[in-house]
Amino acid sequence: MDVTMALKLMQDSFDSILRSGMIDEKITVTPNTVILGTGSTLDSLGFVTFISELEERVSAAANEEHYLILTEIHEANADQAFLSAEALAGYIEKITG
Repeated sequence: MDVTMALKLMQDSFDSILRSGMIDEKITVTPNTVILGTGSTLDSLGFVTFISELEERVSAAANEEHYLILTEIHEANADQAFLSAEALAGYIEKITG
């Protein structure tokens, strides 16, 4: 799975949690969208819901189970104080490649 597809799956996940009422406003995913950290619009419950939703979508798109492991995501992004959509997409590309 490439970065473009991972970003699309993130957008689909955000749209889904918007429809469920978990978040109040539409989030448009760009590579610079802050998923976690200063600048993120997600609270802790929203973040967990987003990651769970995204994990299901990644697994379905790849036709095999994939888990988004937060410690691995952090290790891949340790030089940043926040998690961007681009960094998360790069992690997804790595685990599904």
